[in-house]
Amino acid sequence: MITLSQLLQRTRENLLILEEREAKYGGDTPLELLNQISDHQAAIELIEQALSTELTKTGLNELRELLRPLLVASNIEQVDLDKLELETPPLPFEPETILIPAGPFLMGSRPGQGIPVEETDQYEIKLPAYRIGKYPVTNGQYAEFIKRESRREYVPKRAGWFLGEPPSAKLDHPVVGISWHDALAYCGWLSRETGRLYRLPTEAEWEKAARGTDGRFYPWGNEWVAETCNTGSSDTTPVTAYPAGISPYGCYDMAGNVQEWTSTLWGSDEHKNKFSNPYRADDGREDLEADQYLYQVYRVHRGGAFNDAPVWLRCSARGRSDSDHTTEVNWRGFRVVLEI
Repeated sequence: MITLSQLLQRTRENLLILEEREAKYGGDTPLELLNQISDHQAAIELIEQALSTELTKTGLNELRELLRPLLVASNIEQVDLDKLELETPPLPFEPETILIPAGPFLMGSRPGQGIPVEETDQYEIKLPAYRIGKYPVTNGQYAEFIKRESRREYVPKRAGWFLGEPPSAKLDHPVVGISWHDALAYCGWLSRETGRLYRLPTEAEWEKAARGTDGRFYPWGNEWVAETCNTGSSDTTPVTAYPAGISPYGCYDMAGNVQEWTSTLWGSDEHKNKFSNPYRADDGREDLEADQYLYQVYRVHRGGAFNDAPVWLRCSARGRSDSDHTTEVNWRGFRVVLEI
């Protein structure tokens, strides 16, 4: 058996092999190889489209037949499409996710008044397709983790939880009072429970989901509109409370309500970013085990919170906090990424 997500990953790997062959030819690539590359790119688009819909058995059979002539190339791993099966349906406690298509987007900010230097300059980067939480993880979803794991150390601190249970009136509010390591533990548990790979978003993934491809200031556009998010208040709100403030892809609460942890490392000095722009995932900033060699670890959070000023609610605004000692903060949560 092979799932659509696994097929997508294998197809991407095979495409990389073909592109490496193309690079060796320089400007004299055989037409057959160019056609194989084009076919694999077309196959990736078909699979990504299928992952964004509720595919039926009939649709799966049609997809198989569309893919057969595309996934043909010599000396790369072949996939038995007859073993392609539908993925198991989402479990009741799984966060709903939205497909963010592959391609470039504008990250960062142009220099200007009130723009921190670590946020500049603005540049284009490309990301593969991924799925990200439509909403921040809620108290109700996180409570399922606590119930099934029975791990007292992951219970949110000073957030109204009692005996491992969240406030009954806030089940649809984002979970707060958790550290970066708590959020990471939740992603690991969710992956084990579902058989799907969940993790924290990188800050690049978070920013693209928040602003789309055009470099806008806020999820809803370039002008500040207070009624589109939870800001200037004293507490969290339900994650569905501000539909007017959704991002271009349909993600809620990407500005205000709660700051959101990302996987990205800031460094060990709160006042100095260890990594320079532009964003690169392979330069060490996505090391999940940095606390093994750094005395103190700060991770990037995004989105701003209900008690932040509008300047910190811009899509490109960057915050950082100690990944271990922030469990008493009642304005920071997270959302997940589902790898495809």
